[in-house]
Amino acid sequence: MDGFDLTKYQEDDAEKDKIRKIMGKVLSGRSDYEALEEKKQEKQRRCECGWPLESGQKFCQECGKKVE
Repeated sequence: MDGFDLTKYQEDDAEKDKIRKIMGKVLSGRSDYEALEEKKQEKQRRCECGWPLESGQKFCQECGKKVE
């Protein structure tokens, strides 16, 4: 079974616009509706000393304080 590569639709802005318009028409039934693209950004955790923490870390690498 061959797969269909969708990365060009995720990276190219012109292709994103086409997909957004198609999805808007499918979801609403109107041709002038355009679906919104949700963008989530994870906030990086930091210790009280300001050192960035990776997920799963229990102690700060800079100051040694226990973080939760």
